Amino acid sequence: MPDLATSESKTVLTFGYGNRKNYDAFLSCLREFSVTCVVDVRLKPRAWSRMWYGDALQKLCTSENIQYVSKSSLGNLSGSSHWIPPEPEAAKQTLCEVAEMLETGNILLLCAEMDFSRCHRVEVASKLQELTSASVKHLK
Repeated sequence: MPDLATSESKTVLTFGYGNRKNYDAFLSCLREFSVTCVVDVRLKPRAWSRMWYGDALQKLCTSENIQYVSKSSLGNLSGSSHWIPPEPEAAKQTLCEVAEMLETGNILLLCAEMDFSRCHRVEVASKLQELTSASVKHLK
């Protein structure tokens, strides 16, 4: 495993879009925290509204000069805040890939649940923090 201690000055942010009807809060967070990459940790990058589909988010992020990646291997099978990845070994590999992304700047983990305390992204962020010593901030 690579030594990723150099990422300690970077931040892993988490954000849940919930029932938001526009991108205002999302864009505000991206800009305020100088996010360089949005990592979609949903099992399937789809939502009740097409605006939160992966393809729409990719276009939005591109327009802001921010990378967007869907990492479904960091999705959750449990249906609760307890993280059960679809394939644990693939999830470990993906965590290493995402940890390396922190070398270029702050990343934002995106999921559907607005209340971070009810979402698996807290566990994903914690695993990234263990790998990199990066700080974690859960956004609302």
